[in-house]
Amino acid sequence: MRKQLLGLCLALVGATPAMANDALPSNLLYDASRPNKTIWPLPAKNMGELKWNDHRQDLSRWPTLSYEDKRPTAKPRKVELQGPLNGDAENGKKIAMNTQRGNCWACHVLPGDPQGGTGGPPLMNVGSWGYTDAHLYQQVFDRRVANPDTFMPPYGSNGVLTEQEIRDVVAYLQSLK
Repeated sequence: MRKQLLGLCLALVGATPAMANDALPSNLLYDASRPNKTIWPLPAKNMGELKWNDHRQDLSRWPTLSYEDKRPTAKPRKVELQGPLNGDAENGKKIAMNTQRGNCWACHVLPGDPQGGTGGPPLMNVGSWGYTDAHLYQQVFDRRVANPDTFMPPYGSNGVLTEQEIRDVVAYLQSLK
């Protein structure tokens, strides 16, 4: 399973035609001459060839799952939820479903999801599992604290989501019963 997930992630971050920075892994889809530097393969229909499209943003600053990626990453960080949750479940849902922000449904099954991911547990009724707000907050902030081998991105430690956005995602998850 781990190799399959790694293969899936590497398929997304793949094998590069051109490297501009030796610190980046050689299998990162990166072309310094392109506007956003990060590129995606697009199979040409019935041609057996790949065309390269620009990704919507430069992803080269983010750590990859490549075994070649030796760049330093943020250490796992334990946090305490301070005060009441005060999250907005509707905004949390928008973040969870946004492929450029939380993108939770890439790995989890969520309500309204046309084709949920299988990398993480289904979260259809996570709000009825009895987890505290503080527990879910830590899981979203940095799951590596509980599971160092997780594939879940450390949204808080890497600064992908703000504290309030994580509170909103937790409020959304707690609403799923």
